[in-house]
Amino acid sequence: MKIKNGRDSAYRTPNYAKLWSAQVFSSAADGVWLIALPLLVLDLTGSKILVGVISFIELVPLTFGMFTGPLIDSLRKKTILYMCNTGRAVIMILLAVLSANGFLTVWIIGVCAFCLSLQSMLFSPAKVALIPILVPQKHLDQATSLMNTSELIGLIVGKLISGVLLAAIPFGLLFFINGTAFFVSAALIAVIHISEPAGLKSKGAEALKAGYRMLKGNSSWMTSVGYFFIVNLVIAGFISVMGPILAVERFHENYSVWFAVMYAMFQGGMLLGNLAVFFKWNTKRLERLYPRTLTAVGLLIMFLFFQLSGLESVIFLILGVIISYIDVQTVLFFQKTVPTEYFGRIFALIFSIVKMGEPLSAAVYTVLLVFMDADYIFLAVGL
Repeated sequence: MKIKNGRDSAYRTPNYAKLWSAQVFSSAADGVWLIALPLLVLDLTGSKILVGVISFIELVPLTFGMFTGPLIDSLRKKTILYMCNTGRAVIMILLAVLSANGFLTVWIIGVCAFCLSLQSMLFSPAKVALIPILVPQKHLDQATSLMNTSELIGLIVGKLISGVLLAAIPFGLLFFINGTAFFVSAALIAVIHISEPAGLKSKGAEALKAGYRMLKGNSSWMTSVGYFFIVNLVIAGFISVMGPILAVERFHENYSVWFAVMYAMFQGGMLLGNLAVFFKWNTKRLERLYPRTLTAVGLLIMFLFFQLSGLESVIFLILGVIISYIDVQTVLFFQKTVPTEYFGRIFALIFSIVKMGEPLSAAVYTVLLVFMDADYIFLAVGL
């Protein structure tokens, strides 16, 4: 992350490098516990229903996002990031100690999962709000794209590490290693040296209402949030619910391998979408981008009605590119148009609204499966 030359490298400041590095450790550690906790519940109880309960608990904090905006605006973003990663490190060490001594219960795991998810939800908008303070606006495109890329790579690596290590070491040791990763991330954040404004004094509900009024009063902002929500609603449940079913129905004995391939292709597509922004393949016409990409998503999902002999993975790749590209373009649009002092509450509202689409999407696809075969779901959703 050294400064090499010219304006294209100007965003690579020491402070940005520290935040980028902290993000890598933090997202990798997130990937570990997201895989490990459900597996731990299954190991302790053998109950798939309780695994679903833990997964639901992890999603509950997403509904709190709109209430965290005033908090983010009233505190220094660096402080929030440091507190979140220190808190997650402490929780992971606690889980390690309890696991090593045989004291873990499902309900302790559920409380820890809720707290970890809540702090992850606080971390994301605070991180996004800090980037414009660290880099000039003209370099936000590349800086934000590179930050998102590091998050994706970290999550992929963390999930792979979790799966590999759990075959060789106990849960307690894995949690201890993961807690150390969060501590390293917190230490990197602590050494970021910036002159950050203290932020607005939060007035609770009034601050939340002010952020909502700002969002509601700007038609361009509302259009962007609405389209992004719809894209997330269509794709999120498709990947999490329909992906495994597609693999089982199309590839039979090799379904696990093919699902891994399709999931990897989707993540690879998300990396490509971020790299497109990194190399400045941007658009200033979001009002054209959204309907065109929704049309493309619909056509791609409709193609899955047919037997494609492995080309399904290519569709997953393209879907990853689309959702990632829209994600970054939407974030950049808000970074460049929202007043700095309102970053926290606006981004928290946006993340909350969009993320609500993920559990809703999974629920919609699950209900559809009750009434029709998977192939016809692809056709109906595409239409």
